[in-house]
Amino acid sequence: MVGGMTLLGISLLFYQRTGLHTGFWTLLPAMILGGFGMAMTMSPMTSVAMGSVPVDKAGVGSGVLNSFRQVGGSLGIALMGAILASYVHPHVTRGQAAQNFVDGLHAALIVSACIAFAAAAVAVVTVKPQRRERQRAAEQLAA
Repeated sequence: MVGGMTLLGISLLFYQRTGLHTGFWTLLPAMILGGFGMAMTMSPMTSVAMGSVPVDKAGVGSGVLNSFRQVGGSLGIALMGAILASYVHPHVTRGQAAQNFVDGLHAALIVSACIAFAAAAVAVVTVKPQRRERQRAAEQLAA
C-alpha cells in the first residue's frame, strides 16, 4: 500500500507538466504510473480491511469499505474542483481563462499529491502485515 500511494503521489506530480498544448505522449507516463499506484493500493487496502473484521461480519465490512471509498472519492473530487475553481475568474480573456484553468489544475494536483504522500505515511505507521499479528498471537498462545 505504501509503495502504491507513493507511486500515485509521484504520478500526480508528473501531471505538473500539463500545459495548454500538452499532448497525449506527455501525459502517458503519469497515467501509467498512476495506474500501477492505484493497483498496488486498492487490493492490499481491501485485503487489510476485510482481514480486520470477523468472518460473520464480512458483508458489513465490505459495505462500509465500499461506502467510505465512494465518499472519499467524492470528497477528493470536490476538493480538487474547489481548488481549481478558485483560480478561474470571470471577465478575463479567453487565453487567460485557459491559463488560469491550468494553474488551478496544477494547484489541485499538488494538494492531491500531498494527500497521497500523507496517506503513504499513515499506512507505514498504522497498517501492520497480518503475518506479524499471527506471529504475535501464536507466541502469546505458546506462552
